[in-house]
Amino acid sequence: TVVPVSDTVIFCVELEKPVDDAYWTRNGERLKEDSRIIIARINRQYTLTIRECTAEDSGEVAFIAHDCKTSTPPRKHPPDPPLEPVVRNKTDSSITLCWSPPDSERPVPITGYIVERRKVGAQTWVKVTSTSVSSTEYTISEISEEASYQFRISAVNDFGQSAYLEVPGTFYLEPTASVKTGLVNCSAHVGEEATFTVELSAVCSGSWTINDRMIRSGTEYLITRSKTTHTLVIREVSIELNGAQVKFVGGGSQSVSTLSVVWMKNGKELRMGKKYEATSVERKRTLTVHNVDLKWFKDGKHKTVHMESKGKSRQLVLENVQKKDAGEYTCEIGNEKQEPPAAAGERGEEGFKVAASQKATLDCEVTDLKTEVKWFKDGKQLSSSKTVHMESKGKSRQLVLENVEKKDAGEYTCEVGNEKLAFKILDSYQKEVKVAASQKATLSCEVSDPKTEVKWFKDGKQLSSSKTVHMESKGKIRQLLLENVEKKDAGEYTCEFGNEKLPFKIQVTGMETILDFSIWFSLTKK
Repeated sequence: TVVPVSDTVIFCVELEKPVDDAYWTRNGERLKEDSRIIIARINRQYTLTIRECTAEDSGEVAFIAHDCKTSTPPRKHPPDPPLEPVVRNKTDSSITLCWSPPDSERPVPITGYIVERRKVGAQTWVKVTSTSVSSTEYTISEISEEASYQFRISAVNDFGQSAYLEVPGTFYLEPTASVKTGLVNCSAHVGEEATFTVELSAVCSGSWTINDRMIRSGTEYLITRSKTTHTLVIREVSIELNGAQVKFVGGGSQSVSTLSVVWMKNGKELRMGKKYEATSVERKRTLTVHNVDLKWFKDGKHKTVHMESKGKSRQLVLENVQKKDAGEYTCEIGNEKQEPPAAAGERGEEGFKVAASQKATLDCEVTDLKTEVKWFKDGKQLSSSKTVHMESKGKSRQLVLENVEKKDAGEYTCEVGNEKLAFKILDSYQKEVKVAASQKATLSCEVSDPKTEVKWFKDGKQLSSSKTVHMESKGKIRQLLLENVEKKDAGEYTCEFGNEKLPFKIQVTGMETILDFSIWFSLTKK
């Protein structure tokens, strides 16, 4: 007889003739009535009732009358299977399984649980431990082979083992591994390949990062794995990767190395000195250059210095800027001229005009990757906010201004130790002009050469001078003046020079007092 814990069991024996000295035993001991045990007789029928059964009530029950005996034969009672499997804390190399005991315990209590695993596609189940698990939670780790696994659990007691409870789903796991051969610092020439290799103690997957940025195989990188060896190939090294941190993570271990990039000229290495760069994203002018003769000039004189080419970009690099380097620089290709930021002594001050609601980036370069810089505006130190934040990319330190407003105009400095690099952001220009009827409107732009001629257009049609419309030139300033503005003067205006266009929009309003509008934009800045 199998009875759940706390249930009631009744045994009944009928004799041919009643006797007075019949009695009941359990495991050889005579039973007496108490609060749970009731012994009764009706004529020839004898009954034993045990209420609120416990595990201690298990065993052989016998009825004895004179020299006659009848008993329950000993039987094994394995438990029911566990319930409600749950997966917790899954990682690449471990998984934690939880479950609940059976709803009803047998008279013989559960002594533990057996947890088994099987690779997907295999026929054989393998125990994850040599002994049973005492609790209803177990973490499986130290897998010897990476694969997708299935799991199942069964309960055990002194009399046997339950049916299996299978955990739904399959779970990918890989072994933990240590680094046998770590990454080595690498030196490569600009434009050449750089290779990094790491060997682990076990076969498992891994990931690569450069300066904490995750990378994948593609046009820039080749990532391969052969058993325990992982390899990263940077297909073409650029100077921006100088000092970059290359990291591999896999099997719970990691290895780190540094990439050094070397410039070569006539077979000799060139040392990288101190360099400051000032950039603005106000308006970028792209020159498409194919096998052309590009020349740099300072104050009108041809200058032979360090020049760089990156794709379609051509750069003039001034190492260790001094006061004598201050002046006007131009880049000339045929009849095209472009003026880069001019050095201004040790401070390297440069002014930018940045369009309203555009982004501006101020950039300087340090010689040591670990160097921290501080940014100031009008002498006050800046901190990160929704519209202002600082970035570090290798040796580059940047101050990024989002959605530039008029209040952002001023003097900025990048400071490290006793060195300072200064920038100046001028008032942002306004593309859209509102002007009252019968008032005057002035649209202005600035060119790099006082001899440059510009053309003005309205709604796509070129304008010419008249009583109410005329053009003026003042040095490098080119202006379009509209006298006694009328409603018909509203529309789209553009100032054009070569392939460059600067758009304006005039809205004619009522008689509000709007006397003058001046919009400035430099056609020569990048």
